Amino acid sequence: MQLAEGIDRYLRWREIERGATPRLIESYRRILAKLADRRPQTRLRELAGPDGTQVLRAFLEQWAHRSASTRCNVISVVHSFFAWAFSEELIESDPSARIRRPPKRKPQLTRPSQDQLAKVRAAATVHELPTILLLEGAGLRNSEVRAYRWERLNLERGRVHVLRKGQHWQTVPLAPDVVAALTQCKQKLAPEPDDHVFTVEVERWVSATQRVRERLDPKRPASSQALGRMVRRVFKRAGVPPLSPHALRHGFATHFLRQSGRDLVSLQALMGHARPDTRKAHTDELDLEELEAVLANALKARAKAAR
Repeated sequence: MQLAEGIDRYLRWREIERGATPRLIESYRRILAKLADRRPQTRLRELAGPDGTQVLRAFLEQWAHRSASTRCNVISVVHSFFAWAFSEELIESDPSARIRRPPKRKPQLTRPSQDQLAKVRAAATVHELPTILLLEGAGLRNSEVRAYRWERLNLERGRVHVLRKGQHWQTVPLAPDVVAALTQCKQKLAPEPDDHVFTVEVERWVSATQRVRERLDPKRPASSQALGRMVRRVFKRAGVPPLSPHALRHGFATHFLRQSGRDLVSLQALMGHARPDTRKAHTDELDLEELEAVLANALKARAKAAR
């Protein structure tokens, strides 16, 4: 079997038997197609053994200057393909088994404080506030907010019905203050059920000296760049250092952990995390604060004992 044919079979298997999304399939295809283009006449079985491992290492050299996270993702795709080929007995041994992923560096995350989040809410217009609330009040992702329509919002029961990563639906409860603010916005905006919660605002000149802001078609989803521009605009108006939409999601997680007494299991469900270790990115700041509190208490106890 030719390498390119094996890749096609593998992608069909991931789609049909593993339920991979079209976006994931396309991502895998882009990486594996580069390998097939480099070895157009290679048969899959020719890549077995140490020689195949060297071929794969030479192939991975093109990502040598990319981030550790990117290299990990590429190597994971290669691992997955050849592990499948080995399990299907299309190849006698897995040449990728000897290839290791580089260690990932934990990113430096900036989370807005509760005071900053309150200022952001206060600075948002009635058109901007529902989007801000879904990000920092419900912890939705950038893509989830951009796809969200008013008809999926159940304000009577305080629920959001959201399409999560992996293309599965989840119903998430809302805090009372978020429900109240969203209800007021909906009453003022009077949107149609199939309108998107987030719609793009643009500026245009109406005269030689005057510009006005207009909202685009609410039936059409907006881009990630448009959402980022809106969030930065609100942060600037609030006098808060600019952060990304994802930082608002981190702000939701931080606030929930403080209010829930570190209920990590519930946080995993609310954030839509498939893996427990994903939530670690939201807990580092709290761990540091708790260590500081423990240290301060220990010093007080030692000083008291010394007297």
